[in-house]
Amino acid sequence: MTHDLIFNLGLAFTFISVAIFIAGKLKFSSIPFLILIGMLVGPHAPDLQGISLSLVSQTESIKLLARLGVLLMLFYLGLEFSAGKLASAGTSLLKGGTVYVSLNFLRGLAFGWLFFHSWPEAFVVAGITGISSSAIITKLLLDLKRTANSETEFILGILVFEDVFLAVYLSVLSGFLAGGGNLNAAEIIPSIIIIFGFILAIITFGRRIGTMLEPRLSVKSAESFVVIIFTLLLLTAILVETIHIAEAIGALLLGLIIAETVHSKRVIQFISPMRDLFGAVFFFSFGLEIDYRLFGDAVVITLAAVVMTVVGNILTGFLASWLAGYKARRGFNVAFTVIARGEFAVIVASIAVAAGTNELLPAFAALYVLVLSFISPVLAKNSRNFYNLYVRFVNYIKKPRANSA
Repeated sequence: MTHDLIFNLGLAFTFISVAIFIAGKLKFSSIPFLILIGMLVGPHAPDLQGISLSLVSQTESIKLLARLGVLLMLFYLGLEFSAGKLASAGTSLLKGGTVYVSLNFLRGLAFGWLFFHSWPEAFVVAGITGISSSAIITKLLLDLKRTANSETEFILGILVFEDVFLAVYLSVLSGFLAGGGNLNAAEIIPSIIIIFGFILAIITFGRRIGTMLEPRLSVKSAESFVVIIFTLLLLTAILVETIHIAEAIGALLLGLIIAETVHSKRVIQFISPMRDLFGAVFFFSFGLEIDYRLFGDAVVITLAAVVMTVVGNILTGFLASWLAGYKARRGFNVAFTVIARGEFAVIVASIAVAAGTNELLPAFAALYVLVLSFISPVLAKNSRNFYNLYVRFVNYIKKPRANSA
């Protein structure tokens, strides 16, 4: 393994190119291939006949590019919509999002208790299995060219909902683990109110903020324009992190605001190539962190969790879509798209183990994310086929009744 930064980065991009080439040949999402190749050439790579395949180091530069990838993907997704559209979804989004997040979390809590018989571990498993990956789902929407679909607005709302919940969950989890299973409401409630207040303010006043921002973005120089946008993105990430909101959600909220201005198309044109470049680094970097040697003891619980997540997510996705007023075909797109889990699962498992919980959790989280990264693109891509099967089944059920009448 080399420690030369440029050489290491060159090797990383070589393998990223190979992963994307293979995915293109197979007409499959590049996400699982990027993760898998990251595993095979990263710090935890296997040995062949005593020769290590570990060729790429997980350096700070790769981690930084990966973080930028997440920011740019969520920023782009926000640009495809606007704060006004999200605010107009209002009640339907509130109903659907609340039901979706609540049921998924409770399902994970029951699953965690069933396998670990302990509330701290059950609470951690609920977080690992209950929160979707904003980065992977965003990439899927881009790959499938569904960003303009009406139901994507609802998917975006679910992602925002989940990340609000995530900010609350992390606050509660930290206090829960530090207190040995006891919670201090006086410490947690103020931070929850701040988080909710900030996000609601951005969604409610996003159009007004966009109007104020619009004249300040009217610069002819392409260089100045892209630098201003990139600076705004980084400053927003810093701002939201100070109040314990994920920086990726800050990027999404900024995208929603800039979408209200006349500059949104110009921003999309400039940041799209950077989004694709750094987004690929993110998934490769994620693979570098995974150690396949820990998978053995976690296989059974992982497979059970995958089945539970796929079945449960489809059901909750349908229910949430129905409550939000979407018809069956749109509901299928929602239910089969929001299944992926990502880096958040691994982070939660790491926090839990550092606090002294079950050591099986990191291996479980890593294998769980990897398996879903292969399954979720297939399900999302074939949501229309699943809908057609559903229509045939419904027609088959109705037909005998029609004949008997």
